[in-house]
Amino acid sequence: MLSDEIISLDDVWAGLPAKKAKTLLFLIESRTVQIAMRSRVEFSLTEEAANERELAFFNAFALRQLPRFRLTIQHLERYATHWQILVPETPRLKAALIHALGQKYQFTYQTIPSIQVVLGLNEEAVQQAYYLLYKKPIETIFASRLSWNEKLKWTVTAFEQHLESIPPFWLASLVTVALGLPQAFLALPIAATEVGPLPTIVFLILLGIVNILTMACMAEAIGRSGDFRYGNTFVKQLATNYLGDAGSSIFSLAVGIRVFLIALACYIGLSSTLANFTHIPASACAVLLFFVGLYLLSQKSLNFTVAVLVLLAAINVSLILLLSFLALPHIELHNLLYVNLPFFNQQTFKPEMLQQVLGVSLMLYFGHVYVGECGKLVLPRDASASSLIWGSVAGTGFLTILFCIWVLAINGAIAPQVLAAQSGTVLDPLAKQVGPIVKVLGLVLVTLLLGMAWIRSSSLLINLAKEWFPPKTQPIVSLPCKQGKLLLRPRGNSSHVTYIGITYLGIEESQPRFSLDIQSGGNIVRKEIAVIERWEIKELLPQFPDLDQSGIQLKLEVKSADRDRVCLQVISPMILTYEGVLQAKTNADKASLESSPTMSLYSRFRAYIKRIWADLKLQRHFFLSISPLVLVLLLSEWLFFTGTESFTNVLGFAGVLGNSLVGGIFPVLLLISSRRKGELIPDVVFQFLNHPWFITALYSLFLGNLLLHGLFVWKNPVARIGALSVALLSLVATAIMVYGGAFATRLVIELRENPQERGRTVFRIIAGGKPKKADVCLGYADGEQHYQAATGEVPSPSLLRYAVFQLSTKRVKELKVWAYRDNSTSGFESLPALVEVENGNKKMSFDLKLSGGKILLPLNNVACCLKIALPESSTT
Repeated sequence: MLSDEIISLDDVWAGLPAKKAKTLLFLIESRTVQIAMRSRVEFSLTEEAANERELAFFNAFALRQLPRFRLTIQHLERYATHWQILVPETPRLKAALIHALGQKYQFTYQTIPSIQVVLGLNEEAVQQAYYLLYKKPIETIFASRLSWNEKLKWTVTAFEQHLESIPPFWLASLVTVALGLPQAFLALPIAATEVGPLPTIVFLILLGIVNILTMACMAEAIGRSGDFRYGNTFVKQLATNYLGDAGSSIFSLAVGIRVFLIALACYIGLSSTLANFTHIPASACAVLLFFVGLYLLSQKSLNFTVAVLVLLAAINVSLILLLSFLALPHIELHNLLYVNLPFFNQQTFKPEMLQQVLGVSLMLYFGHVYVGECGKLVLPRDASASSLIWGSVAGTGFLTILFCIWVLAINGAIAPQVLAAQSGTVLDPLAKQVGPIVKVLGLVLVTLLLGMAWIRSSSLLINLAKEWFPPKTQPIVSLPCKQGKLLLRPRGNSSHVTYIGITYLGIEESQPRFSLDIQSGGNIVRKEIAVIERWEIKELLPQFPDLDQSGIQLKLEVKSADRDRVCLQVISPMILTYEGVLQAKTNADKASLESSPTMSLYSRFRAYIKRIWADLKLQRHFFLSISPLVLVLLLSEWLFFTGTESFTNVLGFAGVLGNSLVGGIFPVLLLISSRRKGELIPDVVFQFLNHPWFITALYSLFLGNLLLHGLFVWKNPVARIGALSVALLSLVATAIMVYGGAFATRLVIELRENPQERGRTVFRIIAGGKPKKADVCLGYADGEQHYQAATGEVPSPSLLRYAVFQLSTKRVKELKVWAYRDNSTSGFESLPALVEVENGNKKMSFDLKLSGGKILLPLNNVACCLKIALPESSTT
């Protein structure tokens, strides 16, 4: 019978192998699930979804459960090198683990080469241990053959691994196309009737060149970000890091507007297409789509692997090319030569002629937000960012060519008068012109193209709502005594925010005791507390009044405790992470979360009421997070009811209001800031992108587009007010960013250890996006070594005790310190270092473990002294 003792590496490596193998397998499965979930593409602007996923993992692990994820033997094989560190060297335990694996999963000898190496299946000692334990050869764990379903899974896994192992340039290009394939494809021929197909193609080429440049701006800004290279960050955090809270908030608002209108357009396009094929009212189809979306949200099924995204994109591109090929025989010259330009054929200029074509054309290029997801896949393989930049450019160029082919084929085959009368997509008139085959192909294209856009927009809206209305998290974790630490940090990007670390110290005088490490405003405070049942941080306010000014909210509730571990519920709106050896709870601990039979009737009733209230609060937050989708549904129903729905008009509106900022103004601002604040230096730098005349021209182009529509093109007063408001907001936000130091020079001190290179440790100094020399002193137990360099390798890193940097900070307004261990399998891990900063008369101290390995603070003097102190063996 399997023991229900807690799981730790020391426990796993000791005792009877047969008993411990299953607990070790649970550790391996948990680690694999965590990595597999992280490897999926996130349709999220912020880290809220990632935090929610990590909290779900903590909760599940504490209850000795796997998170909601369909784990397969294919995942274990694919990520074998990631969980290899959990496997002990003991042959008997390896043999028992192999036996547990064979009992739970089906595989053949040829399908698990990585697992064979990690578990030592071909080692004679392991084979002998297996035979002694189970009285049969180790070959009996292998299946003689696999079912067709399992063969298909292994084929898909092989395809995924092959796809992710292609050169990073091609991976970047494919992902750019996959994430940037727009739903505006289906409205482009309709919008092109305003000016004609040939002028539209010329305009698309010019706009394509502009967007290639803005994509290069976005890719370079991300390539200069160490968070994307070594971490698991999101575009919203990039905007916060470079442009500050004001710029980040405006960026989030712009994305919210665009995504809301995209979701509305998807509801109209999908509902109208389904109504044409099924004869069900479009309003009823919209309601059906809403509930399907809620189901997917409840299943947490809105993230995809890279292979799935690329495969869906390949199908969509193939369908677009096939439909274009089917339309070619129906092309008529007078349709292609149709021109409706001002001053052409004695026509006067009417601004409303540009109402759809400008907005829809802008909406074709919406991949800027997803360059971050591409960067997280490509930058770990090519830290120079060359592949990311050139891949983004190549992918955008390919899409531009595809747009031109689509307009040439569809507008050449269908008369402009027919297209102009459409309120839905272009597929219905195309089916009448070409034949019924278009209905079949079109239904697949609409389902995939609009369906993917609908999933992306729904997921983004949900995550934006969670960011705007963050809940108080209530995870339950099992914290080992003096072995793990809970880290809590607020949602912010300043040195003045408060960071908290919680360590369990054990039982003293029948009371669970904890150590609190509190970092706030450049000071570190350590405090021991005793928690009988519950504790709130407001109890410390009389001793630490600065906490009251920070507005920190934190409650701790002890569910169970003994001398080895504590089961703790943490209630706080702060972001929670865990550092240390995870321990799974026993069944006894799990039962302790429920009402104990020995509890009094009043206590059980009170616990029951608390559970109901907690469930209600969770439901309230769920309904709050889906409120944008409810609003989209109500608005689409109103448009269907009044007969004013227009797929093309909504996309045009979204393109002008949203993409002018997200795809135009903000990439330029992010590039300017990244070249002054970035932590890394890409190998590819287009110098002309930072030229004042070029920046002014790009900024003015997109700002002028907003003013043009607000003053002349749009006639609807609400639309005009919206365009003018967004233009004014852009100007005000830019002024606030300039005044707030968003484009000030930042000095970055980096200390990086690479375990894959036998602990090789380097330091690097960058100021204003360029290397900067400084006086560096490396201290050891037997003396000091002095350098004057911008970068260098640390000799004998395991013996390093401190590093002192004497910095000239003239014209430098910010200092960022980053000390971390680069783990290729799990991103970066902060080094246990203390940082002391002396800037003028001000002295500050920081614990990098509390702040995630990074600190950011303002500088106000021409000189600065920085000391990074490391404990013994911190870099071994």
